[in-house]
Amino acid sequence: MKVGPSAWRQNVSSQLKKDNTNKMAEKKKIAIIGGGIAGLTFACSLKSKEYEIHIFEKKEQFGEIGAAISVFPNALCVMDELGLLNTILESSGQFKTIYLKTDKGTILSKSEPKSDYPVICIHRADLHSILLNNIDAKLYNNYGLKDLTQLDNGQLSLTFENDKVKVFDAVIGADGIHSAVRKHIINDGEPIFRGYNIWRGVVKTNFDIGSASETFGKGQRVGIVPIKDGVYGWWATCNEAYMQDDKPETTKEKLNRLFGDWHYPIADLINNTEHILKNSLIDRKPQKGWTKGNVTLIGDAAHPTTPNLGQGGCTAIEGAYLLAKCIDKYGLTEKAYNRYEELHFDRAKQINQESLRLGKIGQLSNPLAIFLRNLLFYITPSRISVKLLSKYFNRRVTKLKI
Repeated sequence: MKVGPSAWRQNVSSQLKKDNTNKMAEKKKIAIIGGGIAGLTFACSLKSKEYEIHIFEKKEQFGEIGAAISVFPNALCVMDELGLLNTILESSGQFKTIYLKTDKGTILSKSEPKSDYPVICIHRADLHSILLNNIDAKLYNNYGLKDLTQLDNGQLSLTFENDKVKVFDAVIGADGIHSAVRKHIINDGEPIFRGYNIWRGVVKTNFDIGSASETFGKGQRVGIVPIKDGVYGWWATCNEAYMQDDKPETTKEKLNRLFGDWHYPIADLINNTEHILKNSLIDRKPQKGWTKGNVTLIGDAAHPTTPNLGQGGCTAIEGAYLLAKCIDKYGLTEKAYNRYEELHFDRAKQINQESLRLGKIGQLSNPLAIFLRNLLFYITPSRISVKLLSKYFNRRVTKLKI
């Protein structure tokens, strides 16, 4: 049977339309390396339907450690934009007052930050769970990244520690301060130890003071933040060697030796905590160039910081949101990655440097320097402290022009 020219053209046109439809239906694949708060925030924030998200976690399961995280207004505005604010507030504790104290309990300063969003503290596991329950992504656990290779066609081949190999159009490094993806892009060696270690815990109490505090001693500090319904997060620092073991003492014996005579309720919090975590305080020098081809960095992989401002997680949330919005607008392009870094680098650098400075002040061990520090805190008007906090609290990445 012969086919006429008109029918042949119709068949060709129909086939071309079918091929174009199939191409349009093929979503570009994005791999997120690291299933923590930064990676999940990016997955929640990316609204374009052009992408298929795959999240790889090296641990046996997705989840967060047993510690508290402060989520300040600059990060809560992102959660509001994502429709998660009310859920987060239901699982967190709000505090309106922040005290600075001596180890004997003398109040050095009191500040009450004002903002359109509350200041909250939440268990890391709860925040992680809320984000995890609100993403559309394929999840892989026990997938530690071993190697990343650029293919001739522009795609990226990922080899994992379990010897699985997968190919993607883009890779987001959200794998923390020891990032394997950062090694591929920047390769700036090991993080920098800042001279002190930190213990952290979460504990249920029979009281609810409703405020946060930071207490200063000699090369030592303790922070206390309310989570919800008498549950508190706390952290304690001490000048000592990198990854120094607490042995031959038990951890609680050592903490009681260091902090047992500090003001109430520090000893109670420590002694009633079931699981205490310990880490060394490390960060990296801020460095531009977060992107190489279609591989880029977010969170601690891009801009790790010490926790002295409480802005590490908040900055990660800000950056993850900004990257997602840049990709929504410009696609997987150099323009998207450049715009993301342009909007976020200076902010991240400022937080890194300010946090490092505050950590040095907090860990002073010279008696005269301690006296002068405490005197400075005592005579500084609260409005100055509020102004310092507001500089970080009041940024609204959701209002920036992408």
